[in-house]
Amino acid sequence: MRILCTAVVAILSTACTTSRAAAVSRGSSGAGSGTTVGTPGPAPSAPFAPSGPRTFSGGATDAATLARETGLVYADDGRTVLLSNPEVRARLYPATGTLTIDGRGVPMGAVVRREGGLVHVPAAGADAVRRAVADASQRRMGAAMPVALTPLPPLAPVARPIPKTVDLAPVAVRDVSGEAAWNPPTAARGWRWIVVHHSDDHAGCFAKYDRVHRAKGWEGCGYHFVIGNGTESGDGEVEVTDRWSSQMHGAHAKTDDNRFNDYGVGIVLVGDFERGGQPTDRQYRALVKLTRWLMARYGVTPDRVLRHSDCKSTACPGKFFPWSRYIGDVSDAASMTSPP
Repeated sequence: MRILCTAVVAILSTACTTSRAAAVSRGSSGAGSGTTVGTPGPAPSAPFAPSGPRTFSGGATDAATLARETGLVYADDGRTVLLSNPEVRARLYPATGTLTIDGRGVPMGAVVRREGGLVHVPAAGADAVRRAVADASQRRMGAAMPVALTPLPPLAPVARPIPKTVDLAPVAVRDVSGEAAWNPPTAARGWRWIVVHHSDDHAGCFAKYDRVHRAKGWEGCGYHFVIGNGTESGDGEVEVTDRWSSQMHGAHAKTDDNRFNDYGVGIVLVGDFERGGQPTDRQYRALVKLTRWLMARYGVTPDRVLRHSDCKSTACPGKFFPWSRYIGDVSDAASMTSPP
């Protein structure tokens, strides 16, 4: 019996030793998922975490992420990227350093870039969009706050004479309201004239003309306002250029004394109105509204609303521009006539 027990113990001991040696051998060979005895294994990989807002070098932000963050609608037509809601319109021009918010140019100090299907918005531009959305939200909340009014005592009845019947011509209300972005943030220049141009091309926007004029050695876009035709900016969208924001002289109507550049507001409509084209309905109405606002704001009389061709020898703004109708609409107190 003792001999039998001794044999069993010896067999079990040999089996344990063989199993342990095999495990050590598998670990040292690196095969399978085992680890060499006495050597710490690799740290377990961190669990996957979904990425947050996409940010890039220099603090740039992906435009689509910025739109989701601010609640704006993202639209990319291949040339420009529009982030918008009913209160804010921010337009980005890839491959340039241009951003406009509600038509006003915003300096970013860096270029908007396309890379890997994403649009990189410089940090300064992303912050400007966030501020515009926050400001619009505050304005909306302020307008929604109820105002407590103190009731006025009832008026005592007053005997009034019956007026004589007099035939009077109807008086129409003239719209001279403007957009908030049209108000310059600096002291106003002493504007005396308004000069209207066409761009003499079929597609364009502020960023395009800014780039072309800078290539000529000018200080940016020579006009103060650019009114789009729906090609590279919105149809009827009034883009406010850096010249207007800084109340800088224009570069659009050169003469010997330079008076129309020094004291003339330059407005250009995107389009070619010399070879058969005409302003779109929205362009025309935006031009009339802007002109009326400028006239009321700076005391410009109708005889000082000029075509480029009134300043120098040129066909601008083209023989198909409806000048007589336009002058009537900005001069007369009657309501706007039907646009062309």
